[in-house]
Amino acid sequence: MENKLKLILLVILLGLSCNTFLGQSNQKHNFLFISVDDFRPEINSYGVKKMITPNIDKLASEGIQFNNAFTNIAVCGASRASLMTGIRPSQSRFNDYTTRASIDTPNAISLNQVFKENGYETISYGKIYHHPDDTAEYWTETDGGAHQADYQDPISINRKRNGEVGEHGRKGPAFEYPDVDDYAYNDGKITKRALNKLKVLKDENKPFFMAVGYVSPHLPFIQPKKYWDMYDHSMIKLADNPYQPKNSPYIAMHAQHDSAELRGMYLDIPSEGLLSDELSKNLVHGYYASVTYMDVLIGELINGLDELGLRDNTTIVLWSDHGYFLGEHGFWCKHSTFHEAAKIPFIISSPNYKQKMTTDSFTELVDLYPTLCEIAEITPPIYLQGKSLIPVLEDPTISLKNEIYTRYKEGEAVVDKDYSYTEFYRGEKYLGNMLYDMNSDIKQNTDISKLSINKDLVEKYSKKLKIMREFVNKDYLENK
Repeated sequence: MENKLKLILLVILLGLSCNTFLGQSNQKHNFLFISVDDFRPEINSYGVKKMITPNIDKLASEGIQFNNAFTNIAVCGASRASLMTGIRPSQSRFNDYTTRASIDTPNAISLNQVFKENGYETISYGKIYHHPDDTAEYWTETDGGAHQADYQDPISINRKRNGEVGEHGRKGPAFEYPDVDDYAYNDGKITKRALNKLKVLKDENKPFFMAVGYVSPHLPFIQPKKYWDMYDHSMIKLADNPYQPKNSPYIAMHAQHDSAELRGMYLDIPSEGLLSDELSKNLVHGYYASVTYMDVLIGELINGLDELGLRDNTTIVLWSDHGYFLGEHGFWCKHSTFHEAAKIPFIISSPNYKQKMTTDSFTELVDLYPTLCEIAEITPPIYLQGKSLIPVLEDPTISLKNEIYTRYKEGEAVVDKDYSYTEFYRGEKYLGNMLYDMNSDIKQNTDISKLSINKDLVEKYSKKLKIMREFVNKDYLENK
């Protein structure tokens, strides 16, 4: 009898030991989902050596950097709603900053919903959706979002208090750099909040999907002085193509984009025309400094994850809702199908997949939802319109897709390694097109769509857009 009891105890102990050993693999996989607003792929790891971004560079070296990643629409509300539902924008769905996923696609299952319903703590700090209350019921915790315009310089605060009234209230300055610490601004505060929450989650041993949304480097370009001082103002270079691309249609330059976000909301910005060189340099300087400030905060966040011993069971995703113009073609902000607005930085660092690599495979933000579901072993909604990137994470040399589709307002574009082609429609009315050779004209300075030798090319890409137009204009959730 005694020997029998010993045998039973041994079996129990072995079982406990085995379960302890297998604990990591049996746990739900964690996710740190980092969003950055208005972030173009102008950082060191993407080949722009003037940028001071050591922490994002390190993250890229520890994971896979996507060199051809694009937003599906270059405006924040629509882009974020599209990503969080896995549904592409169309003429009638997800088409401007006022977009709400809960209104445009009320039958969709949001990314935060699918994780919450599968047993995850879902946390949102900072700017994830443009509207903090959008699908808010599917966050287990949220701080209500953060739209960064929290000036810290007394001069800036006073100028806004007494400034002229713009479209969105009184205007403040477009940039500032007071001598304050990293946690004076909202982006610093959400970093602290996220680090504290990670400690709680570790102690409670709860799986998490934590979304942390940085507003920097969105306007206004505000950051502590030490980051402004990291860049030599005299060395700031302005865009060498502040002009309309040759032969481009009127709608691409005037009706579609007017830098209104800059001109309508900030002091000292002329209502029309090119900005002065000095003002332009200050804006570029402020943008670079904001990027470096954000990079430091992201570094703190990831270091905290490492120090808590959570990294080995956590996938980190870094993405931006769209790119940003810094004077190219005379534009500031986004709102276009040009590469400056559409192309984004995109990095995935996951312990179970390839590391220290880059990939040239084309990808879109709409691909992120199915990818995260597959990593988490969650069955995704059947209507998702992107492709899981797992094959690329397993082998970064392959091309999962060879082209992407992006749009803004009347413009819709298809982009591959050779060409970027855009057509403009208002309803059914055709308004024009443009074609750029991405091998010989990466800056998109000459529209070649009207050249007779390119007639077949235009026809080819026009057919691609027609197919995609018909696809995105369908309502796949109508009966769901």
